[in-house]
Amino acid sequence: MKVSHLGSRLCSPPTSDDHPISAHSATPDYAGLRLPAAVLLDNVRSMYNVGAFFRAADGVGLQKLCLCGITAHPPKKAISKTALGAEETVPWEHDWDVLRMADNLRRSGFTLAAIETGPQSTDLFDWQPQFPVCIAFGNEVEGLHPELLAMADAHVRIPMLGQKRSLNVATAGGVVLYELLRKYRALHV
Repeated sequence: MKVSHLGSRLCSPPTSDDHPISAHSATPDYAGLRLPAAVLLDNVRSMYNVGAFFRAADGVGLQKLCLCGITAHPPKKAISKTALGAEETVPWEHDWDVLRMADNLRRSGFTLAAIETGPQSTDLFDWQPQFPVCIAFGNEVEGLHPELLAMADAHVRIPMLGQKRSLNVATAGGVVLYELLRKYRALHV
């Protein structure tokens, strides 16, 4: 079963007019800028992490969130607690089948980038994304499905200089989304 949602109504896939950044909500350097990107969450367990993704997605003007498998979707109190209303403004879809969702995104013209910690992955700061892009984040413990990794056009890692090899998935999402916004803005300034 697949569900699409924007605010309190079901919707078709978003267009550039569905979520414009208004001049009063953005600094002048970003007014009218819309990030041609989507995030795919593959079996993310924590509803608080999902809510944090909604909040970051709103912050960067993301096109949509794609919630797959056991990833929770609104309306849920725990999502709302961290999303603080962003779950009502960011377009989202849910599908139990992550591979079907990824395939639909690719057919819609998105390239697919898997965010993972593997040594073969490109460093986030060296990565040159092709827009529109969908960035995929996996389960907090198991990561992305192997089949989804195989579908990816790019594998991207966040540099980790300390003892730990990964970040919390929502923290990683914020880091990647704002780097993606920086790269996209550089192309359009």
